[in-house]
Amino acid sequence: MELLDEDKLAQFIRSIVIEMKPELKSDINKADVKRMIESSSREWLNAKQSANYLGVSVVTFREWRRKYKIPSRTIENVTRWKKSDLDAFWKRRGVEGYL
Repeated sequence: MELLDEDKLAQFIRSIVIEMKPELKSDINKADVKRMIESSSREWLNAKQSANYLGVSVVTFREWRRKYKIPSRTIENVTRWKKSDLDAFWKRRGVEGYL
């Protein structure tokens, strides 16, 4: 799999955004795209980052994801967890008064 350089990635994301929101065509620039990429990459975490975010070991996180069916997204064998889904899980499973 060939890695995209930053310019190609920015161009690709810009084309998708414009396709979805044509009115943004004249307003979106490379800096905007870069901010979108950075903010989305902070929202989606791998297993180790998710475990750290919840304050548990990776082994515990993997057990919890199976046991409690923590929502995830997998694309081409790459699985990520959304922070808001982890927050919702923690809120549902958290000890009353602890959170």
